[in-house]
Amino acid sequence: MVCVADREEISRGLPEGVQLTEIETRIGRDPSVVSREVGRHGGRGAYRAHAAQEAAALSCERPKPLAVDRHPRLPAVVHRMLVGGWSPASIAGRLPIDYPDDHPCRVSHEATYTWV
Repeated sequence: MVCVADREEISRGLPEGVQLTEIETRIGRDPSVVSREVGRHGGRGAYRAHAAQEAAALSCERPKPLAVDRHPRLPAVVHRMLVGGWSPASIAGRLPIDYPDDHPCRVSHEATYTWV
C-alpha cells in the first residue's frame, strides 16, 4: 500500500520530469506500484498526492455493499435460483448466459455464499 509520504514524493517528482524508475528508487517501491498509482490517479499530468490519498481512503472504506446487492435486479434473481435448488457456482455460471448484455448482473459463487 502506498502511504502519504510516498504519494508526496510521487507528486513532487512528476512535475520535475523525474522518471518513474527514479521515483520508485527514492521511495523504495516496486516499479509496478508507482506506475499503477500514477495511472490510477490521473496520470503524469494530473496526479496530485492529496486527491490520490482521498480516493484511496474512500476505496478502502468498509463495509462495502455486497456484490449481489450492487445491482437492483440481482438479489431477486439469485434468491429465485437458490430457492430453485441452484448452487452458487451454478448461478455464477448461468448468469452470463441468461444476461449476456447485462455485465453488472453477474456475481461470483464466493459473493453469493457471502450474501447468503
